[in-house]
Amino acid sequence: MKMQKAILLTASILLASCEASPVFAEVSQEESATRANQSPATVIYLNSGRIQNNGAIHTLSRPTVVRQGVTYVSLRSLAGFLGFTVTYDAANKKIGVAADGTEAWYRIHTKMYEVNGNRQMMRGEAYEDHGVLMVPLTSLTAAFKIPYTLAGNQITLYPGGLTSGPDSGSGAETPTETPKNEAPTAYFRTDKDQYRIGEPVTFYDESTDDEDAITSREWVNNDPAFFEAGMVDIKLTVTDKHGLTSTYSKRIEITSDVMYSKEEYAKRFSPPGSTFDISGKAVLSYKALPYAYTTEPYMLFRTSGPETVNQEGILYRDTISGPTRLMVHHKNNLSTKARFYLIATNKNDTDVSIQVEHVGFAGPSPYPELSGRLAGSRYLESTLTDNARPSQQIAPGESVALFPELNANAAPPGDIVSMNADLTSDGPIEYTMVMVRADQDPVAVLPSLPDLNPFESIVRGTFADSTRVFTFDGKVGQEPERLPLTDNTTDPFQQGMDGILNSVAFNSGNYGVLYKIILNHVAPNTLIAFNPRGGRYLGSARVNDRIVDIKHNTSSQDSATVLYRTKDREEKVELWLSPASGSNLPFTLLFLPIS
Repeated sequence: MKMQKAILLTASILLASCEASPVFAEVSQEESATRANQSPATVIYLNSGRIQNNGAIHTLSRPTVVRQGVTYVSLRSLAGFLGFTVTYDAANKKIGVAADGTEAWYRIHTKMYEVNGNRQMMRGEAYEDHGVLMVPLTSLTAAFKIPYTLAGNQITLYPGGLTSGPDSGSGAETPTETPKNEAPTAYFRTDKDQYRIGEPVTFYDESTDDEDAITSREWVNNDPAFFEAGMVDIKLTVTDKHGLTSTYSKRIEITSDVMYSKEEYAKRFSPPGSTFDISGKAVLSYKALPYAYTTEPYMLFRTSGPETVNQEGILYRDTISGPTRLMVHHKNNLSTKARFYLIATNKNDTDVSIQVEHVGFAGPSPYPELSGRLAGSRYLESTLTDNARPSQQIAPGESVALFPELNANAAPPGDIVSMNADLTSDGPIEYTMVMVRADQDPVAVLPSLPDLNPFESIVRGTFADSTRVFTFDGKVGQEPERLPLTDNTTDPFQQGMDGILNSVAFNSGNYGVLYKIILNHVAPNTLIAFNPRGGRYLGSARVNDRIVDIKHNTSSQDSATVLYRTKDREEKVELWLSPASGSNLPFTLLFLPIS
């Protein structure tokens, strides 16, 4: 008697731990038999292949079993006895059952299943037993709203509904227990098991967790394509928020047949911002677009010399009126923290208004290339939004520090700050860039600060017409073509003045210049790419209305970054980019047909 009660309680808890069904009650065997006579019923037995359907005894293809607290049944076999339609989708490797307008789809090794197109979670993972798909029983009862009762080791299903007895709000209370956290289940599938060299591989990550709390996914060999023949073992490890892990592995075959070479694949499929290998030497043989440009009247205030600042002082100073572009890039080389300030002084007899239009700032950071890339990227992002700052009035004789982000955080020794910005003033303003110890008032100490001179090849100066606009109406991309920039040959360096030394200055590299490349007729299926020619380059480009990062961490010319890819029609493409502080120049834009 005690054994029978234990079985009854255990079975009750097992079913209660699964998904909620519309009707469930614990009843006696006699009452269950009475209800079975009142409406068509199907009886299955725990840990047995026996099934009673319409009064006759049959055998399921695999026994009904309990695994880790979940009751599993043979999907195809039980669905057949219930009169459901069973379908196998070979392409997607899934089994579907349907009845009365409801359709449920199952896949092996996953806790997720689909009910009328909606993904839902099961309490257990579907698995295969001797070629038979086993699924949690309550996934069926929940999906098809099948009431059931439990008596001893018998589960009675009422596909037609109960004609008497408990409803969803009545019946004996079922014993329950707080479910224990389960480890996640790692699982993925690929669209095929065999691929050619260079053929795209599609991964479907179907990992699950009982709390939907997977915090990390670690892949091995999940490349989008493979370029060597042989067997490839792919592995996925998932971790939940409790630190429990699960790993799933799968092997695919790469045949010796070739769909695409590595370069052909990259040209077709690599996403914007990704790099691929090219022949840097071959680039020089590409046809060069006939480069000619117009300008926009932004006066560039470039303050990057000295780049490494060894003492407090004035880094650069000049007086500018109207549209002004700022390029800042300096490193604190003091033994203590320092702050950088851009001070605007009004030496006129009337107020002057300053309007900041765009700004991108980065730092303090010990990495010059990273600081330069982030400042440039944020500047380009700001050109896509209409969030100009409120105008600022500067009274006659007044000096104020602009751009609070420059000095919000003191720069530790060895750290760099970078900024790209546009502003305009309605009168002449004296701009002064300074570095002082972190505890100093820059305006108060300004009269006593010395002028610092640039050294080595680092440049500072003031340069006119610092937006260059290249508009090309010819067709681009019908053959490999290039547009060399920042090379002082095709694209000459700016000539200006050093406002402190009152001497000629050359903007080597054209840092701070904004290039607007407008291509009105780019051929269908054309790849536009960035090719560094001078070494490491970390920057960004605005391509139409999207920012694309450019990351070349090596000094090789034999690589390119995907910027854009036209589709199967001619397009107009507009690219904006400015040479990134801390990176090497020159660079070339490539236009490559995708054959």
